[in-house]
Amino acid sequence: LRLYPHSLRACTALPSPQPSPVKMIRGMLPLEEPLRSVVNSLFYKKEPYRVFRSTMILIFFLRFIGHIRRIRRREGLLCYLLNSFTPLLKRLPMVRNKIEREVAGTLRTLREEFTKDLTEPRTRLPTEGMEETQLLALMDRRTELDTKEWAKGKVSGAVYHGEQQHHDFVGRVLAKWAFANPLHPGIFPALRQMDSEVVRMVINMYNGGPDCCGAFTTGGTESILMAVKAYRDWGRAERGITEPNIVICSTAHAAFDKAGHYFGVLVRQARTNQKMQVDIRHMRRLIDGNTVAIVGSCCQFAHGAIDPIEAMGELAAYRGIGLHVDCCLGGFLVPFMDKAGFPLRPFDFRVRGVTSISCDPHKYGFAPKGSSVVMFSSQKLRHYMYCYMTKWSGGIYATPTMTGSRAGAPIAATWAAMCRIGERGYIEATRQIVGAAKQIAEGIQAMNELRLVGEPEVCVVAFCGRIGSGVKCYAVADCMKKRYGWELASCQKPPCVHIAVTLPTSKNVEKFLSDLRESVAAVKADRSSFMSTAGLYGMAASLPASFLEDAAAAYLDAMSEAHEVAQSK
Repeated sequence: LRLYPHSLRACTALPSPQPSPVKMIRGMLPLEEPLRSVVNSLFYKKEPYRVFRSTMILIFFLRFIGHIRRIRRREGLLCYLLNSFTPLLKRLPMVRNKIEREVAGTLRTLREEFTKDLTEPRTRLPTEGMEETQLLALMDRRTELDTKEWAKGKVSGAVYHGEQQHHDFVGRVLAKWAFANPLHPGIFPALRQMDSEVVRMVINMYNGGPDCCGAFTTGGTESILMAVKAYRDWGRAERGITEPNIVICSTAHAAFDKAGHYFGVLVRQARTNQKMQVDIRHMRRLIDGNTVAIVGSCCQFAHGAIDPIEAMGELAAYRGIGLHVDCCLGGFLVPFMDKAGFPLRPFDFRVRGVTSISCDPHKYGFAPKGSSVVMFSSQKLRHYMYCYMTKWSGGIYATPTMTGSRAGAPIAATWAAMCRIGERGYIEATRQIVGAAKQIAEGIQAMNELRLVGEPEVCVVAFCGRIGSGVKCYAVADCMKKRYGWELASCQKPPCVHIAVTLPTSKNVEKFLSDLRESVAAVKADRSSFMSTAGLYGMAASLPASFLEDAAAAYLDAMSEAHEVAQSK
């Protein structure tokens, strides 16, 4: 009762009868004469125009103050002014020409990078269909090209299993359901069954009760989008909130900001503590009457830290709002860590206040890409995720998630992959992956030039250079790539580099630590030879977001370009 006073009031307070509008008007009538006397005395012998002008000025002033308050609640005055003036600055001829030159240079570099591995480029349909043998031979060449980088076990994340036998098995299942669509459950009843069973198996992994439910989505981003959409619609329907916000940690996945952008939800970011976990006190201060949910990570992408989910659950229950736990990255590790010998504090539906969770089987669940699950504590909350079109000329149209037609193959292959590996298989994989991550963390701690960023509790190990060592983490990452072929992930705020340990990389721990020590020595000897990533992120830290968006757009443009070359029929 002490912890949940709002719930107590909700349970014990009886609804007081509301006076009717007629009674309210009658109650105000005795005040009309005194009010008339006061207003008339204020404007006695005043020119009507002056009264009108003063009223307009007052209205404008109040609207202006309201606008300033909204800006302060959202991005802040400084950021608002910067974002307002940056587009004007970019229109200046000198600035515009500079940006165009930089973007053109970026595009040239990216095109060179993206075209070096082209295999028989084609941008038009062949006049006659190609022979199957010719196509399969080309596909074999392309498969070999797309396998050579990660097969060595030197890539952070990306491919999580790596065993060819498992990939072949999943591929055979994918082929059987390549043309199936769960939008039509009457035509594909077995697919509907596997869809629902994947969701229920994952719910049981997260200790969900009989009221818990969920949906299969195409990835972690869609799962997060659907959770935010559900909270937005819940706030509007249950509390009349028209300007909703969610409070996340500054380290939460970018998909929450994306959801806020898509759905018109303000995303407030709480700072971190020294362990790179959310500062729960700061999060508490950011919550207001328009907050519909708070977000915790288990574990977060950049540093692998786990937010204090139990404390967040108490906070969410006290305020009567949602708590979403993002387990997309470690979704098939954290449920098995206790049994693998790495005990964790409760983080799932055992925690009072947790109302939704996202989990990706296509990472450490070793399922094919395009599989994620979003879970809710009740069907009522899940209903706010749904989309209904009841007056469409094509009939009543309802979908649980973003898409209408969905690929059935990832659903069937996810079901098959989960059943093939089983609980014992996941426990063993967790023991191997988390154990390797802790071994890497211990090795980095032993280096005088590097230090850990955050606490590597699950599968991610982040590090940076120690102050005074003269070693920059981005330069170390560049050296690891150029000399030894390691693909590490560069992060910012604070600057650091991380490796997300997978089954392939877990077999190369000693090699990773050896190459890391050699790279640190190389950077100390010749820092200028490894500055490409450092230069990029140094520029990013000094420029407004609008300028960086131009460079990001150039990258996306180059990535989606098909290249015209002479083609045979």
